[in-house]
Amino acid sequence: MKLKRLVVNIVLFSLIFVQSAWADFDPTAQMKSFMEDISKKMAEMQKTIEQQNKTIEQQNAKIQGLESRELPIQAVPQAKAEKPKSFQENLKHYVFGKAESLPKSEEKQSVKVGMGSMELGALLQEWYTFTDQKAKSNFRNRRVELGFSGRLTDHLKWASVIDPSLVREDNSTRSILKDVYVAYDGIPHHEIKLGQFKIPVTEEGFRSSALIDTIERSFIGTQFGDKRDIGIMGLGKWKYLDYQVGVFNGTELNSFDKNDQKDIAARVVLKPFQDNLLLKGLEGGTSMYYSVPNHNSANSEKKRIGFEARYEYKNLSIKSEYMMGQDGTTLVNGWYIQGGYFILPRWQPVIRFEGFNPNERLSSSHEFDTTIGLNYFFVYPKTKLQFNYVHKDTAGVNGTSDNQLITAVQYAF
Repeated sequence: MKLKRLVVNIVLFSLIFVQSAWADFDPTAQMKSFMEDISKKMAEMQKTIEQQNKTIEQQNAKIQGLESRELPIQAVPQAKAEKPKSFQENLKHYVFGKAESLPKSEEKQSVKVGMGSMELGALLQEWYTFTDQKAKSNFRNRRVELGFSGRLTDHLKWASVIDPSLVREDNSTRSILKDVYVAYDGIPHHEIKLGQFKIPVTEEGFRSSALIDTIERSFIGTQFGDKRDIGIMGLGKWKYLDYQVGVFNGTELNSFDKNDQKDIAARVVLKPFQDNLLLKGLEGGTSMYYSVPNHNSANSEKKRIGFEARYEYKNLSIKSEYMMGQDGTTLVNGWYIQGGYFILPRWQPVIRFEGFNPNERLSSSHEFDTTIGLNYFFVYPKTKLQFNYVHKDTAGVNGTSDNQLITAVQYAF
């Protein structure tokens, strides 16, 4: 009975709640509000479309106006011609201005040939010499070098240098070939050369002729160094150490070996201060040459040993070398000390003192030279104009002395 009454009460309460909620719901009002929202949004969209249509009409009108008239052709603006430099400006540039620099090796242009690439180089030197001797003055084609180099693979390269002036310079020379070799540089910090090239004796002799500070090398640079031979040589280049070691025929330029013996040449250079800004340009080394005696000749033994030092810092350069040797039973020696300084970016005065004794056993065989020079660089460091005054004191040799004025023009790339 109680359960039946409870159920009846729940039903009556539910009916009363539903009736109350239905009385508050007005479907007509809800629908009207929904329709008003839609009408408002559609009006906004219509307004936006009308504004866009108006903008399109304005753009079309402008386009039609441009098409209906002929526009003048505008001249292409010409590059403004540079005003020629005045004499004073040119004078300032070439006297006080900085010399241009040659492009670095990685910036040079190479030409594709065959299975590799090739580069062309040249060294041209024209001299004029005036002297106290009988041949008062002389024009001279000192060097007319043409160089060809290239790569066959990433680690195999080649080079060849010819100099037509060789035949004129020396009547005993019948070949214009100076260098010809192949080289392998696939070993880190190393290179192996096979062919004909400079032997590694003396710093000045091993250095390119285009990069020496005076017009001509010193005595020991020419008598002991600056020699070419056929053989094989290994070169090493590290941060603190450079070295070259080679085995050669011993017969010099363009000659077959006349015996089974081979000559040995080596050079070592220490650069211990690469991390010090002030002393980075200081280096020192030694070089040697030994020719194995020919059993058929008692005077065929040739020995060379020498020491070198070089210092470069900003505008200053100082270098010196000492070399001694033996040719058979004759003892020879020589030395020089040289300094240079850039007083202006293009101008470098140079002075060198040197001595040479071709036979130590003869006290009267020595010679002392003094060279005073001035270098003017068009393009640093290989294209330049050079002036040298050379005083040769040969009193110990033939009781005379000689004064020379030498002018040289050099172009190289």
